[in-house]
Amino acid sequence: MGVSKSHIGHLNQFSSYAHTFRLYKRISEQYNDQAILDSVKQLVPDRVLKLTADEHSLEPLLHWFKNDFMKWMPKELQCTRCNKPMRVQLVDDNSATFRKTEIHTCDVCGSTQIFPRYNKILRIAETRIGRCSEWSILFGAIVNSLLIQTRIVHDYLDHCWNESLINKKWVHIDSTLDYPTSFDHPHYYEQNWAKKYEYVLAFSANSLEDVTTRYTQQWLMVQKRRGKKDKVDEFKEVYYRA
Repeated sequence: MGVSKSHIGHLNQFSSYAHTFRLYKRISEQYNDQAILDSVKQLVPDRVLKLTADEHSLEPLLHWFKNDFMKWMPKELQCTRCNKPMRVQLVDDNSATFRKTEIHTCDVCGSTQIFPRYNKILRIAETRIGRCSEWSILFGAIVNSLLIQTRIVHDYLDHCWNESLINKKWVHIDSTLDYPTSFDHPHYYEQNWAKKYEYVLAFSANSLEDVTTRYTQQWLMVQKRRGKKDKVDEFKEVYYRA
């Protein structure tokens, strides 16, 4: 008996999710590694640590991380020699160190720029460059090092950020945004980026949580996108096996 196209599509979809689940499970496990947390805490200047503690606020940490520490990697690069757009090739890896590598090539002069997408927190800390995934991976580790429980959140569209447990409540934190938008503005993406959510998932070392209701004010539309069958239980099963 042959396998239906719909069944193949179902398997491919969950294979894609499993790839991402493995990444965030590895990151969440690193969030529990005290040696890693001790290392990333040393990256933060003493003045920022003191302000964060004295003000009982993550604002100084967010400001330092975005403006003084990390650098943003554009998706489309210009050749520094020719000032022409560079062509990008993606090389999948999904190893313990890399999830993929971007090779940007100038078709005019042949110069290349390589951007490894690291899974390792300490490698991201060394390079200090990336997009929302690298930023949220490293910032989450730094906040965890301050004994504030923090996890990764992914919207399965094109963005990820963090949540921190503050006063027994999970609070939205996005180190790529300017303060105060970067702190406790969960509806920002839907209101300003026209996000059309289906699933927004939060990841811890041993659990996956559907947090979509926290980020949407259009729950009925989300339910329509999900269709008749909610996949959260299946996602949890895939995550536990990842």
